[in-house]
Amino acid sequence: MAVKTIILLLLLAVLASAQDLSCVGCIGGDKKCVGDTTIQMLEDDDCVPCLKRSGKWTWPCNVEGLCWCWDSSKPKYKPALSSGLEPALTKPCDIFTEEMFDRIAPNAVHPYTYEGLCDTIEMLNERYDEKIFMMGTMQQQKQEWAAFLGHTTHESAQYTAAREALVCARTVEKNSGTFCKPCDNSNFDWENRYCEVSLVANGQFYEEYCDKVITPPYGCVCGPTTEVDSETRAGLMNPNAAYFGRGAIQLSWNANYIKASQVLADSADTLCSQPDLVATEPKYAWGTALWFWMFSSPTGEQSNCHIKALEGSFGSTLRIINGGLECPPDPYGYHAEAVVTRLRYYCIAASIMEVRLMDFDGCEGLGDAFERCVKTGFCPECNEHYGNPTMEPSLAPAPLVPTPRPTDWGSWRSEDWLTEMSRRNSAVQSVSSLFGSLTLAMAVCLWL
Repeated sequence: MAVKTIILLLLLAVLASAQDLSCVGCIGGDKKCVGDTTIQMLEDDDCVPCLKRSGKWTWPCNVEGLCWCWDSSKPKYKPALSSGLEPALTKPCDIFTEEMFDRIAPNAVHPYTYEGLCDTIEMLNERYDEKIFMMGTMQQQKQEWAAFLGHTTHESAQYTAAREALVCARTVEKNSGTFCKPCDNSNFDWENRYCEVSLVANGQFYEEYCDKVITPPYGCVCGPTTEVDSETRAGLMNPNAAYFGRGAIQLSWNANYIKASQVLADSADTLCSQPDLVATEPKYAWGTALWFWMFSSPTGEQSNCHIKALEGSFGSTLRIINGGLECPPDPYGYHAEAVVTRLRYYCIAASIMEVRLMDFDGCEGLGDAFERCVKTGFCPECNEHYGNPTMEPSLAPAPLVPTPRPTDWGSWRSEDWLTEMSRRNSAVQSVSSLFGSLTLAMAVCLWL
C-alpha cells in the first residue's frame, strides 16, 4: 500500500508540475505571467493567480500553456511547443536545396519563392528555441520537410495558387487597385477559372470566414462585404475586406489571421488590415503555413504538425490540417480525390528528400486509401514506397480509369484535377480543460 501511495503522489506531482510550468519562476525583473489568446479568450491579469501554487487547479492555470512567462524587455513571442529533441547542426535550406524546390514545383509563381521560404524559416528559427526543420536527426529533418512539402504543394496547387479559387481565382486590376469576384460553385467556370455571377453583385453580401463575435485581440474585426461600386467595378470586392483562404496552407478565418499576424508581423493588425499580403508577399505566403505547422494545435492537445512529423506520423499532420474532411473522406465527394492528390505529392516530396514514408496512423482511413491508390494505379509516384508496386501506373487522379504509362512529376501542371479544387476551412480553435487531469487522478484513486 505504501508503494501505491508513493506512486499516486508522484503522479499528482507530475500533474502539478505540468500545469504550473508556464509561470514557474516568473517573478521579478521584467518577467510577467501573461495569457495566450490563441488558445482561449482571457486578459493577462487573469493569469496572476498562476504565480501561486494555490491557483494551479483553477482556470486559467489549469489549462496547460494558457498562461506563460514573458520577459517584457523582449518582443512578446510565446515559445513554441517543445518536441523534446536537440536542435540539429544542419540548416533547413542546406538540406532542401533550390534545385529540389524546382523539381517539386517547376511552375511555382510569386509569392512562392525559394528565397522567401528560406528567409522566413531563418527568421522564425532565430527567434525560437524549437526550430522548424532543424530538430533531431538528419532523417527527422528530411521527413519533416517531406511532410510539409507534400501538404503545401497540394494545398497551393504546386505553388501556383495564392488565393482560394472560388473567391479570387482571377484578380481584376482597375484604377490602380486589385479586386476579386467571389463566386459559388454553381456559377464558377472551373475549366477557364472564371466567375459567371458574383456573390456581391446587386447589393448582395459576402461574409464567409467571418466570426463576427470574435474581435481583437482574439480575431480581426470582420463583417459583410459588398461590391466596391455598382458601375465601374460591379461585382468586385476589395480582397483586403475578407479572410478567405490564402498562402501555402490556405490560411482562412479572421481568428487565424490575427494569430498568424501576432507571430509574423510587427503588429497584430498587419494581417487584419491587409490580409491580401498573404497572397502577395513571400514572408506571409510561406509564414502563415509555417505558423500553422508550428503553432496550431488540435482541440485539447498540446501538439502540432511539427511535433507529429518528428514523431513519424504523416497521418496525424493531415488530421490537424484537414481531418474533419479527409480522415476519412467522403468516398463519393471531392475529398476522396483530394486525398489521392495529397498522397501523390507526399510521395514525390519523400522521393526528392530521399526518405521513406512516415506512418499513416492518426488519420482514419488514410492507410487504406494509400493502398487502394497504389494498387489501382492512381498513385504511380508512390510505387517505390510500396511493397507491391503496380505495373501500369496511371497519369492522374482525375480520370476514372488508370492510363497505361507513368507520368513525369512536372506534367501535373497540365492536368484537369486542378479545376476540382474547392474551398476549405482550415480554422482551428484550441480549447482545453481540467478534464484530462481529473480523469487521470480519479483513475489512480480507483486503482488504489
